[in-house]
Amino acid sequence: MGYLSVSYFPWLEWGRRIRGVGLTMTKRTRRVDTTLLIAFAQFVIIVLLLSGVSAEYQSNGYMQEWIAQNAWPVGYLLNGYLASTLVGVAIGGGFLLLQRWRSTRAFGKE
Repeated sequence: MGYLSVSYFPWLEWGRRIRGVGLTMTKRTRRVDTTLLIAFAQFVIIVLLLSGVSAEYQSNGYMQEWIAQNAWPVGYLLNGYLASTLVGVAIGGGFLLLQRWRSTRAFGKE
């Protein structure tokens, strides 16, 4: 008859697969979280730069004239609405990332 192998007991193999998938998902989740954090940091830096340029545009009459003559659609983007909207999106995204980080951290403790 021969020796019993692991394939004879399929439930043992399933236990190994489930544990292996769990570890793979954890590493993938950490990689995704790191990527999201880097992308969010880049977004925040871009929003800060845009806010600075927008504030300069609103306070500098010469810049407003030049943009009105040479690049009038940019004037609409720099009038303050886009920058304030993106700041709000960045704040909301920060709260969502914090919530996700706290939930994955709590999940890891269980």
